[in-house]
Amino acid sequence: MPVTKKQPAKRKAQLNVTELEELLENNRPSEALEKLLAVRTKDAAAWFLTGEAQRQLGAFEPALASYAKALQLADEAETRMDVLLAMAACYRTLGHSAAAYELAQEAFQMAQELEYDEFVVRAMQEMGMALRAWGRLEEALDLLDAVLAAYTQLQDYAGMSFIHWAKGGIFRLQGHFQEGIAQFKQAISLAKKAGDGISLAYGYCGLAGISRICGKIDDCVKNYKLAEKIFRKSEDLFGKAYTNCGMANGLRQQGKYDEALRHYNVADKLYSSIHDTVDLGFVKWGRADILKRKNKMEAALQDLQQARELFDNSDETRGQILTKLSLAQVLYALGQTQEAEELYEAGVSQARAEGLHTYLESYT
Repeated sequence: MPVTKKQPAKRKAQLNVTELEELLENNRPSEALEKLLAVRTKDAAAWFLTGEAQRQLGAFEPALASYAKALQLADEAETRMDVLLAMAACYRTLGHSAAAYELAQEAFQMAQELEYDEFVVRAMQEMGMALRAWGRLEEALDLLDAVLAAYTQLQDYAGMSFIHWAKGGIFRLQGHFQEGIAQFKQAISLAKKAGDGISLAYGYCGLAGISRICGKIDDCVKNYKLAEKIFRKSEDLFGKAYTNCGMANGLRQQGKYDEALRHYNVADKLYSSIHDTVDLGFVKWGRADILKRKNKMEAALQDLQQARELFDNSDETRGQILTKLSLAQVLYALGQTQEAEELYEAGVSQARAEGLHTYLESYT
């Protein structure tokens, strides 16, 4: 009877946390995720890093599932705070600002009780970002200014860059364009000083976006091209989608409708692939504006109805307002005057109640 040779046992994949953190730090989430998937039994740290890799790839919903598993297993306060803040960032990106704020606040309270200053600052940052997305702009500025002071004291150039970028977005919403431009330029300068390419790309996007609202379309397109050059070499699907949508907005305002439509369609596919329904709403709103200008009112109506549904399921106030105003114009063109009047009035009233000036952006 032949003897069956005993096969050597397969070695279990070992988790090298330092190596994984370095991969994520260097924006190589696919490599990190491949190594993490090879680990059969994951502890809290492994699930957290899995979530971080997924988040960097723009897979926000799978990331939230991984973070939830990490939270179930985490015993150490530091790990729990890391997870809570990461979950807050995901929820904020997906348009759920209130949930994001609550998670960040939980991390903040824990950090205060433990007198853990680093996490106090990080939690304040995430609370400020949630308030920014929520439309509570003055409260957000107060928190972000406190965080900026802490980063300045630490000479954390990447952190400082992020806060200037965030403040630039707030000033844009408030209609303080020169202050916003100054913030985005500072964010770009600090990102270069930190050697942080992804932060630099987002800085260019911020400057491009505010330039468009100011009517500086050449500056807008130029800065989006600079961002696109960086994102093209990265695995950041959100960044690629964000740039394509922004570029489409600039080209639309330049009157280059067909070129803009191509960028909107790319952004549509990318945002859909990562289930970012809020930003997908902006794509549909922008594309509808082109269809409206091409007198394709029924097609524009379809995109706007979808955008309205996407925004209504989120905390994205500006998107809700823009969609109401544009939808009112399309309905008026289609002869539905009464509904158009009601929607337009609702959009303007909502903007004024929120302290926004969105209804004045019709020229864009």
